Amino acid sequence: MKSRFNNILVCLDLTEMDDFLIRYTNFIVDTFSPSTVTFMHVMHPMDIPDEIKASFPGFNEPVDQLIREELEEKVNNLFSAKVNFSIVVKQGLTTETIVHYSKNNKIDFTVMGKKIGYTGEGGITRKVTSLTPSSVLLITETAPYSIQHIWVRMDFSKISVEALKMAQIIKSHTEAKVTCHNVFKLPLSYFPQQTEKQEKRLIEQLTKHGKKEYQKVLKKLNISEDEYPCEYSLAKENNEAQILYHSAIQKQADLIMVGSKMKSGLTHVILDNTSEKLAGGGKTLPVLIVKDKKLSTGILENIFD
Repeated sequence: MKSRFNNILVCLDLTEMDDFLIRYTNFIVDTFSPSTVTFMHVMHPMDIPDEIKASFPGFNEPVDQLIREELEEKVNNLFSAKVNFSIVVKQGLTTETIVHYSKNNKIDFTVMGKKIGYTGEGGITRKVTSLTPSSVLLITETAPYSIQHIWVRMDFSKISVEALKMAQIIKSHTEAKVTCHNVFKLPLSYFPQQTEKQEKRLIEQLTKHGKKEYQKVLKKLNISEDEYPCEYSLAKENNEAQILYHSAIQKQADLIMVGSKMKSGLTHVILDNTSEKLAGGGKTLPVLIVKDKKLSTGILENIFD
């Protein structure tokens, strides 16, 4: 099965989160054996007045070189995995710089922090997750160095099937359990006066339909339902992300995987609502946003090139 972890990009921001990301990358390398790892920091352009440079001898050395030396020391202390790695420091707008680097250097897999206790609003993380063509793993500082139970969003779309394929790859490396979850997104307004009996019947009918669709997915991938079970839930409101997350917590999953349905416009690309909510703050479980790399790259070329 084709690897999707050949070229890994780890985004650092010079905060306490970097220590955890670097340590976690050891686990990723030991588990998936990528070809290369790049630790990257993007600094904003700085115009430092000459009088300040004269007062501080350190400013005679380019700021990006100082940052590189700091990161080299930290990576050398915390990163021990056997792999070819590099440290890249660039100046520019953070999101645009990361996205272009990912596209130009054929990055397969991006690792970013999703802070809980550490300071940070996560705006850059959400923007990069939306735009970068690679799949993105968002991890919190409480994430364990293991993957034992993967929770996969399943809506029978092409990209959710891609997410399941990626879960198969991870399973082959970790022996993790994989559970799919199909959430019927049906607004309550469709049935404003339904009785409890009618609602129960509706859930039964939608579950039956979902099981038929899931059988098609299993057949396409030549896998069994015993090995890849699927759960079914009804979302009366627009709360698919909440249902997926709480179900994963209840079943003690340690990784949520979501196939990202990118929506493109003339000036922006955004994640679908469920992916964006799961990628947001306040959720402790790591989230892997699976991208269709070819499609994502094509959209970016149309927008930026």
